[in-house]
Amino acid sequence: MQKLSRREFIAAFGAGIFFVTKGRVRGDAHDTDDGMILVPGGEFLMGTSQAEAEELAQTYGYHPSWLSGEVPQRKVELAAFEIGKYPVTNREFAEFCQATGYAPRPHWNGPVPPESLMDHPVTHVNRADAESYARWAGKRLPTEAEWEKAARGTDGRRFPWGNEFDPDACQWNRDRTAAGPGTAPVTAHPAGASPYGAMHMAGNVAEYCADGPAQGVAYIKGGCWLTGEIVNLRPAARNMSGFANNASMLYGFRCAREAR
Repeated sequence: MQKLSRREFIAAFGAGIFFVTKGRVRGDAHDTDDGMILVPGGEFLMGTSQAEAEELAQTYGYHPSWLSGEVPQRKVELAAFEIGKYPVTNREFAEFCQATGYAPRPHWNGPVPPESLMDHPVTHVNRADAESYARWAGKRLPTEAEWEKAARGTDGRRFPWGNEFDPDACQWNRDRTAAGPGTAPVTAHPAGASPYGAMHMAGNVAEYCADGPAQGVAYIKGGCWLTGEIVNLRPAARNMSGFANNASMLYGFRCAREAR
């Protein structure tokens, strides 16, 4: 199969990919035409202070060492960048697979996702899968610092929407069932928007970042649909980070690029 860039694929096939692109999620008038959001350059508060870590540990029944990877809170300067308003969906990943011959995801049980999952975030991807999609789309994965700024803004808030947890603002395992609720469409939970308008940066799928604490290990941020511990749904949390080659049903990603 001839491998095409995203631009070439859309130009060559046009209406022939309608069954994949029909109903594609779009952003609002302030987004770019491909659903990216501008995050302005400047400083933001990243991580967690020792005092807050101790408070969180006491509140949620953890030992403070569980949060030690987030400490200290520090000011980080970033250049302006763009990040996806939503995590990449099954619909979008299927378009990539059709254009390039990349393997469909195993839970699709076929070459394209079932219609019921089209606008859910893609899962069963490792970081290499995410990077391959991002390159094809002319983008990249966000760094952990970029991801965290997009998720919580500049003021060090605990959750994308503020400092108080809202159980209806994200897709999480509120009943702590063994199966969990599964993923949700990326347009669900509108109350969970970050200060810049990025959605689902707490819960739904934990998201791969471009960097990690060691070779072969990725920062994986945001908690997921199986997360039942509120403390692990915070953008500062690092507790889902792990092997970059783990194509888990809990993991997804969103793309980033330099500001245009």
